[in-house]
Amino acid sequence: LRAVQSGHNVFFTGSAGTGKSFLLRRLLGMLPPEATAVTASTGVAACHLAGTTLHSFAGIGSGDAPLEQCIGLARRKGVLQNWRKIQHLIIDEISMVDGRFFQKLEAVARAVRNNDKPFGGIQLILCGDFLQLPPVSRTNDAVFAFQTEAWNNSIHMNIELTQVRRQNDNAFIDVLQEIRQGRCSEETTSVLRCTASHQLSRDGILATRLCTHREDVVHINSQHLANLPGEKKVFSAVDTDTAYTKQLDTQTPVLAQLVLKVGAQVMLMKNLAVSEGLVNGARGVVKSFSANGAPMVRFACGVLREVGQERWSVRAAGGITITRRQLPLKLAWAFSIHKSQGMTLELVEMSLSRVFEAGQAYVALSRARNLAGLRVLDFTSSCIKANPAVLKFYRSLNLSNDNGTR
Repeated sequence: LRAVQSGHNVFFTGSAGTGKSFLLRRLLGMLPPEATAVTASTGVAACHLAGTTLHSFAGIGSGDAPLEQCIGLARRKGVLQNWRKIQHLIIDEISMVDGRFFQKLEAVARAVRNNDKPFGGIQLILCGDFLQLPPVSRTNDAVFAFQTEAWNNSIHMNIELTQVRRQNDNAFIDVLQEIRQGRCSEETTSVLRCTASHQLSRDGILATRLCTHREDVVHINSQHLANLPGEKKVFSAVDTDTAYTKQLDTQTPVLAQLVLKVGAQVMLMKNLAVSEGLVNGARGVVKSFSANGAPMVRFACGVLREVGQERWSVRAAGGITITRRQLPLKLAWAFSIHKSQGMTLELVEMSLSRVFEAGQAYVALSRARNLAGLRVLDFTSSCIKANPAVLKFYRSLNLSNDNGTR
């Protein structure tokens, strides 16, 4: 916090579950909101911080256009005003920002702010773990933000959060730290293979299956829902402007349409009552529908609750705010690994045979709170991958940590 208050450009990192998002929310409380842009590489991460995607804030589209064209896009009235009024730029999940976009963003910032300092003099607060999910690249040649000249010119303070808060099982923490580094000993292999026999269910709530591919998620959820007896109930979102429905689909954690039945496995997508255990990622099962048609959900924490509509707001191009009202629920027989990033799951199973990215198996495994709530169906050490360039980057960092001992 002192580093940010002192005006430094800072990169906060740490393994899964060390409280990076919690720290960002603390920082948001002390920065002036009118001079702070809160962004993330993904819509869901941005929504958790009540911010916007980095692409939406930047106003330069995909960033693939030539620099002069991108500068022209950023000089449009609403976009230019945003660029010029901010003094602090927060970017969460920086590991998923393509380095070429980051580099172009830095040049655009200098041009539109008429300031030759890195990023036009804006203070950067970056957060993420490059050993988790990498940038999405259509051409399979992803560049990390830390591999750019813009990063080297801007980021001179790196702080590592070291205390794992999601898990309290030291043996499991050791397993996860090893896998994060792309290593997998015989002991770790044995521990994870033993989880295949775990019977995971609690009061009718089944483990969520984490999948590497989105089409598998859709198929599993659709199939299970179709197999349930009874009538379907359709819940349609209410959007402030239907022209932005697709943007709201990607930038909020809920869909335009949700179909439920009694017996549907669901996941809560928003904190409703933290003290009762009704938090983002909490699992439940639909037990009935109330007189007004709302689902009655029995959650794993034991609470039976009628779940009504909640609201999500995101910033669209030009600085306008768009809103979606929808039930804070999603079907949860299956979930994608990408969508699970940042979540804690009490009961989770996975097949890692189709892992295709470095860090993907680590993200999936680290969603579990403990080994007892984890089932890996087909573990093999070949699915454990860490990007060599990322490992080299972390070795090169002069890291301070959150308790000041390194």
